[in-house]
Amino acid sequence: MSTPQPGILLPPPNLARYLSFSLADNARVAECLNVLREKFDGEATVAGFGQSLVLALGTSVPGLKPFPAITAPGLSIEKAPDAVWLWLRGDDRGEILHRSRQLAKALSPAFTLQETGMPSNTERDAT
Repeated sequence: MSTPQPGILLPPPNLARYLSFSLADNARVAECLNVLREKFDGEATVAGFGQSLVLALGTSVPGLKPFPAITAPGLSIEKAPDAVWLWLRGDDRGEILHRSRQLAKALSPAFTLQETGMPSNTERDAT
């Protein structure tokens, strides 16, 4: 993607959901990324791509580095294995849920959904 995603610098949304995917089938990556490209706008849905995906595509991204290990008392993040990370922004819980299901299904031939979550600033709104 050569165009910046406007959602990255917008104020935090009222509601949001994160989706993290790992690689499952390298042969279907390009097909699924083409579907993803048709379904996201960079504002309501923001996408991030990890080093494992870039390597699977046989390409490089200048400045992309492996995620460093982070440790602190009670916390250990050894790596970020995510090939694709999506940030779904919006104002309607139902719409965000349906969008997350559609995107997970669209990516499922090549990727496995590893984790979903809500950012801490919106968790109070989702209960």
